[in-house]
Order: sequence, then C-alpha cells, then structure tokens
Amino acid sequence: MQDEDKTYENEVTPIFNDDRGSLDLTRQIEELNIKVKNLDGLEKIHRETNGDLRLHILKLDREIYELKKNMAFQKETYQMDIMQKDNEIGRLIKKITEK
Repeated sequence: MQDEDKTYENEVTPIFNDDRGSLDLTRQIEELNIKVKNLDGLEKIHRETNGDLRLHILKLDREIYELKKNMAFQKETYQMDIMQKDNEIGRLIKKITEK
C-alpha cells in the first residue's frame, strides 16, 4: 500500500502574483487579446441573433401581407352585402308605399 502525500502544498493551487505594472506592454497586449476574443464571441452571437431576427421579420411581413389581403377581401364583401341590403330595403319600402 502506498502512502498518500498529505502535504499542504499538493492540496492548494499556487497563486501567481503578476508583478508587472499597468504600463507593461506585454501585459497590455495580453489584456487586449482577451478583450478581442470576448468581442469575437459577442460578434458571433450577434450575427446568429440578427439572422434569426431577419427570418422572423420576413415571416411577419408575409403575415402582414396576408392579413391586409384578407381585410381588403372582407371589406369588399361587406360593401357588396351592404349594397344588397340597401337594394332590399329600397324594394321593401317601395312595396310598402305602393299599397
């Protein structure tokens, strides 16, 4: 049976202190590279979202077109119904007044 290493050093990950100052160019480059990677990820997410939104907008545009077409058809149908009812009312009024 092997003895386990129970020393404290193996249980804790070492902490590295970055003693470079904020004006150190290599540190600034590293920080900027990290920011660029984050921005690349955001750009990818935005592209995907924009693509989804474009598809949704196209779908809504088609739906709006269909609704407008249906509304125009209904309006025309209602106008024809009103004209028929007006003619019927006129005919009934004429029939009543003739008696």
